Amino acid sequence: MNVFCSMGCRAVVLLWGLGSFSAFAALTPADGQQINALVDSWNDALNRTESTPPQSLYRGKVEWYGQSLSAQQVVAREQAFLAKNSDYQQHIVTALNIQPAEDDKSVIVRFVKRAGTTGKMTNYPEEILLMRDAAGWRITRETDGITRANQSKEKSAEVARGKFDGQHLSYVWLREENPRTGGACSDDSDCDCSLWSSDAEVKPVKLSQCLVGNIETLSGLDDSGRDRVMVSPQWWSSVFRVVYLFDIQKKQWIQATSAFTRNLNMQPTETASDLVKPDLQRPGRIRVTQAIYDDAKEVTTIDVISQPLWTLK
Repeated sequence: MNVFCSMGCRAVVLLWGLGSFSAFAALTPADGQQINALVDSWNDALNRTESTPPQSLYRGKVEWYGQSLSAQQVVAREQAFLAKNSDYQQHIVTALNIQPAEDDKSVIVRFVKRAGTTGKMTNYPEEILLMRDAAGWRITRETDGITRANQSKEKSAEVARGKFDGQHLSYVWLREENPRTGGACSDDSDCDCSLWSSDAEVKPVKLSQCLVGNIETLSGLDDSGRDRVMVSPQWWSSVFRVVYLFDIQKKQWIQATSAFTRNLNMQPTETASDLVKPDLQRPGRIRVTQAIYDDAKEVTTIDVISQPLWTLK
């Protein structure tokens, strides 16, 4: 197995707090070992390094990237793809985020997959639904956030698309994780997010005290050609949300302007283009509509201010 994590170490491990997260009460250490082994085998099969019959990884019926297929059809399509792409490879580059699904017989496993051919690797927000039966855990759904966003008729709130470096089209998304383990967050743990790009050369940037929230693309804020991604993380409490604006400069995420706050009660439906607009009177700056709380008066006001867009020198 040639699976690696972004720090050069093995990252596919069991990561949840048994007992601290009641939704996981039905899962045992043996379940964790089986889940990890199954994901390992799935990854190895697509890297052509697995002796386990691929069909044994799947249940009889599988929702495979938006299509309802039999296990035999899934394996046949995978094998046909690998036959046409002899240098295809994929790697799991984050810890597994394992969370309960619809019932106590299913879990959703999320991670970032880096896949492609030599010199053309792309990051994907992978998602696999596993179901437990008498034979153990098996894959019943396989997809990724980029595919789901492209298939949806509605605008995706989990994946944004744009030319964030001003030249190349890419996809971006948030991944939440327990900062101590890299795995799933719970209501009694800290939680951070990482902002990921499908560009494998761009390393993720971390946001503290963050649950996955809205992510939107903003275009035309200046003449740089760069789209910006607005990130509005959720949190366990409070109607206030911190809002960030990022773009990609010199193959790295750059915060494009100072963070600001919004109030969900006073700005419940505002989109990215409502909150941030180009400052037409001052090129290179933006007009931000933010919520400000006055501690002395104990009131919240909505203010519009001008802020510069930052450029990496």
